Amino acid sequence: MNNFKFISLVLLLTSQLGLAQGIEFRTGTWEEIKAMAKKENKLIFFDAYTSWCGPCKWMDKNTFLDKETGDFYNENVIAFKQDMEKGEGPMLLKKFGISQFPTFLFIDENEEVVHKGMGAKEPAVFIEFAKQAIDPALRLEGLKVQYKDGDRNPSFIRRYLFALRDAGEGRQEVLDWYLSYTTDEQLLSAENYELIKKMIGDPYHPKFMFLEKNRSTYERLVGAKEVKEMLYNAYNTFLVMAMYSGDKDRWENAKIRTRESGFEDAGKLITMVSIYYYQRNEQWDDYILSIDDYVNDYNISGGDMAYYANEIARNDNIQRKDQLNLALGWINRSIKMESKYRNNHAKAALLLKMGNTKKALKAAETALSLATDEEKEKSWTAPTVALIKKIKESA
Repeated sequence: MNNFKFISLVLLLTSQLGLAQGIEFRTGTWEEIKAMAKKENKLIFFDAYTSWCGPCKWMDKNTFLDKETGDFYNENVIAFKQDMEKGEGPMLLKKFGISQFPTFLFIDENEEVVHKGMGAKEPAVFIEFAKQAIDPALRLEGLKVQYKDGDRNPSFIRRYLFALRDAGEGRQEVLDWYLSYTTDEQLLSAENYELIKKMIGDPYHPKFMFLEKNRSTYERLVGAKEVKEMLYNAYNTFLVMAMYSGDKDRWENAKIRTRESGFEDAGKLITMVSIYYYQRNEQWDDYILSIDDYVNDYNISGGDMAYYANEIARNDNIQRKDQLNLALGWINRSIKMESKYRNNHAKAALLLKMGNTKKALKAAETALSLATDEEKEKSWTAPTVALIKKIKESA
């Protein structure tokens, strides 16, 4: 190999290595990983994942590839990952009592878990998570010792509560103590807003009601948009959990509590979740009427209208002409807002169900003509092609 080719190869390899970024996960058996950690005098960062876990895949494609995240982790810990359903996964699952994915553990040379977290995290949060782990005073096990030794400083307790929450460990006793010794005046801070937001999602809780009562103060502290989003998410979760409980009284009481809260989006949330409640319980008349209320009373997108219309078209339990006409009205409004592939397909499906094959064929052909290149490349238009065939066979 001549010098020119050799230099070119070196430059190419250097360039490729320079492009590599993110966390460098070590390979080997668990015993080998422990030996590496002991030799380098570092904690083991252990990513416990499964192949079917959505948040795990998100971390692989995003946070784990982030350069700053990689720089910090590669310098400070021995990173290791294991599919919990393969190889040594089941053994490690049992050893560390892992029950959720992803679970992130920081483990010392004695196989003691010193810090723990769960769920997908953005790069900045993930770096801070590791900084806590490598600092004995900030890691979860260190915080437990400080709490046991009597540290009751408010800022420490908040840090401890969030560490327990992130690790999926019980925190009710600590939270109850903190709230019982925190005055109303002290609660009116940005830090305690965050605590109420993250720790108390129950609209029946006195401190949640306190936040609602003092909403204007919290809005000045953290912003009106932030507070509104928090209340929206809290009531949405509250209603959805009541819906899935199967307890009719709980569902009715949740609607009453939400309606009486005075929250400006209460009616919209109740109507939206009611749609799924009636669908879940196969109350088809109420289901249709709830969607119609949702479409007519609230500013929803044309895409949402198309979604509900398509659901009606696909539902064999809904056949009455008056019900189908309501859905056709939604889809016509959606098309008037912006004619797209999706809403024209829904219109075609509805018209076929109503027996109007001529108009159904026209709507289906319009849908195909409006399909984007992406929709065609990903075969999202296949249902419309199949629908056209069905329409022609029905004509």
